[in-house]
Amino acid sequence: MKYKRNFLNKVIVRIDFLNKISLLNEQIPKNISNVIQSYFPIVEPRESILSELQIKAPNIEELKSKKILDWNFYGKNRKKHLHINWENMFIVFFEYNSFGELKNHFLDIAEKLFENFSNELQVKRLGLRFINSIEVSSKNPFYWGSYLNTNLLSIFKITKDKKQIARAFNNLEINFGDFLLRFQYGMHNPDFPAPIRKKIFILDFDAYSNILFGINEIEATLPIYHEKIVEYFEKSIKDGFRRKLNE
Repeated sequence: MKYKRNFLNKVIVRIDFLNKISLLNEQIPKNISNVIQSYFPIVEPRESILSELQIKAPNIEELKSKKILDWNFYGKNRKKHLHINWENMFIVFFEYNSFGELKNHFLDIAEKLFENFSNELQVKRLGLRFINSIEVSSKNPFYWGSYLNTNLLSIFKITKDKKQIARAFNNLEINFGDFLLRFQYGMHNPDFPAPIRKKIFILDFDAYSNILFGINEIEATLPIYHEKIVEYFEKSIKDGFRRKLNE
């Protein structure tokens, strides 16, 4: 389904590396940087210190520190963010237009990583996450019957006085064999631990696999994740919300 608008506040695609890529803790090769900056022209590296306490012998301790360099790049309006360091890479879209745009950004950069580090880069985890934050104005913050599948709303029934609810959140993990889908949904309540007053419902879909990936597997798998996320989003909403998405 293609809608005129969405309630997405974050869309994230991420890879985690099996082994640390030491060079990325010092610099980003020029050909990778060129591709990144064609999409993310604002560069803001950040340095942090990782401290480790090592026990070598009884009563002998040694504190070692390691500099960690995080490369952060942003789009011109800061509505998208790329993060890369020696352990992982991810892209966050705060303003989402299409899956094709997100996928092309990610694959163009990932391909350059694999080209530059063909002997050492292995991806141990791939994830794609869509976080919908549905906010509507209404006197009753707990009435979602015209917007959402009623099976998602049963958590509200156990409490006699709904005005006392401070948070109502569920976690469903579905195993599809090659990957898992973590579906978190409910009213998280930005004012917690105060009782819920704002009518905000979260639909958070996170598809991921903890297996080894090459660039071809990443390219083939991301559309599968996306298709399953779209399927479960459509299962979660009603026509009343679809009309709102097309306003």
